[in-house]
Amino acid sequence: MRVGEAVIHFADSRVAAATCGGVFISVLRQPPTLENINRLRAETRRLHDLRGGKYGSLSILEPSAVANVAADVREASARFAREFTMLGAAIIVEGSGFLPAAGRTLIAGIYLLTKKTYPHKIFAKPADGAAWLVPILAQAGVLHTAAELLVAAEAARQAIVPQLAER
Repeated sequence: MRVGEAVIHFADSRVAAATCGGVFISVLRQPPTLENINRLRAETRRLHDLRGGKYGSLSILEPSAVANVAADVREASARFAREFTMLGAAIIVEGSGFLPAAGRTLIAGIYLLTKKTYPHKIFAKPADGAAWLVPILAQAGVLHTAAELLVAAEAARQAIVPQLAER
């Protein structure tokens, strides 16, 4: 489904994945499942193959996504992080306080252990991540504005299917 510059590849009640030209965008509302990680990996593989590694990533974790993640999902996430080389990755763990800060620290540790050779940085706000990513992409001819990335990220966020309240 196309929403403005964004192409929404999939969305469920936890995760949405989209692309905006040469940028893979993921939004996590709840802790991901193994199936979510596998779908994100498959969509990243598609973009990676299509663009020959000439793409970036903007990943947004909402505060509710930073919670207990099953060990198999953590392991699959670490394998996923090691698998691809790209132009740059902005990882946003939204929110303030202990839990989001701990989430940013955990993700920084995963990236440190995976020894990524491409630029990557962790932020608390999507606008900061998008502004950081744009000039990195531009150096390789992947031209987007931070505003375009933020509009696409918001389209992905809106595509997440609300969970029905349990009765």
